[in-house]
Amino acid sequence: MELTSWGLLGLLTAGTAGCLAATVWVWPRLAGRGAVRTALRPVLLLGTQVAVVLTLLTGVNSYYLFYGTWKDLLSAAGGKAQQKPQARPPARADVAASQVERKVVADLAPGRKGKADPAVNGQVEHLQIHGVRTGIESEAYVYLPPQYFQPRYAAKRLPVALFIAGYPAADRLTWIDKGHLPEEALAMGGSGQIQPMIYVMMRPTVQDGWDTECADVPGGPKVQTFFAQDVPEAIAGAYRAPLSRKGWGVAGYSTGGFCATKLAMLHSDRFAAAASMAGHFHALLDTTTRDLYSGSKEIRRDNNLIWRLKNLPQPPISVLVGSALVGEKTYPSAQKFMAAARPPLQVDKVLLPTGGHNFKTFRKYIPPTIKWLSAHLQGE
Repeated sequence: MELTSWGLLGLLTAGTAGCLAATVWVWPRLAGRGAVRTALRPVLLLGTQVAVVLTLLTGVNSYYLFYGTWKDLLSAAGGKAQQKPQARPPARADVAASQVERKVVADLAPGRKGKADPAVNGQVEHLQIHGVRTGIESEAYVYLPPQYFQPRYAAKRLPVALFIAGYPAADRLTWIDKGHLPEEALAMGGSGQIQPMIYVMMRPTVQDGWDTECADVPGGPKVQTFFAQDVPEAIAGAYRAPLSRKGWGVAGYSTGGFCATKLAMLHSDRFAAAASMAGHFHALLDTTTRDLYSGSKEIRRDNNLIWRLKNLPQPPISVLVGSALVGEKTYPSAQKFMAAARPPLQVDKVLLPTGGHNFKTFRKYIPPTIKWLSAHLQGE
């Protein structure tokens, strides 16, 4: 039973209700003196409290998606994950074939009624990406719009929008089940609000239990290189993607928002646009990141996007900043970023009056982000 499934939450809720009922029924029978009765009373209370707390934590996790799977939870609790050894880059002709394993996910077609028709509803595919430069392996879900399968677009290369979730997240639950990104894209495309684009949906976690902030970690996984080079090359090898940077954009929420902005700023030769949905802009260090920069002030500084704007040439990209004026903990960081931006970097913003750092608020940024990316990316 999955950690975020309604089945688990329902089972825990039923168990908690049973514990409460049992406590009410048994408690009068434990009244009076005696060592056994005295010992059983705190045990009964503790058991009920544990059941209540577990149910509440599971419900909160299901809503906010702090941990998408049992593996994520166990890793955060101290379990160890292994990274596959780095692979040596193959000859250029072998790159695409060695990078991606592709299959259709038939049960995820948006707007599906009866038998799915990709030329009408589009199609969701699952990819297993093998980073030939970094040795990193990660999965992705790709939504191809209906136009991708229509004859008049057969020679077209559609823009690519890479969506990176927050840490740790679960890909399918985040962008598909929670964010409804394919449905949003299908509806907006059908009404003519956006151009057809390829949507690549991923998570930033490449090593369980470690928030790498999409950095090339000294002595560790080269996550920045993976998203900036391995992933785009894998997508380009599997789909009709643009050859020019003008057709590539990246977006994300929370940690994914930081990743998106950093990837575009440091790799403007690959990405023309980035959208940050409630993302931070400084080089975060906490218990989830561990000693991410190996104690180096210089490496941490280079990953601080506000510092880069103040001290280095501005990259020729467009950035959308999504945040909330009240309730969003990353808003002060966003303010500093926007204040430091200057041409050729262009900044647009989507500011909600209120909104916490949670998926209920993140969800509100997704439609304007899709529309903004459509306006800033070019197909071929």
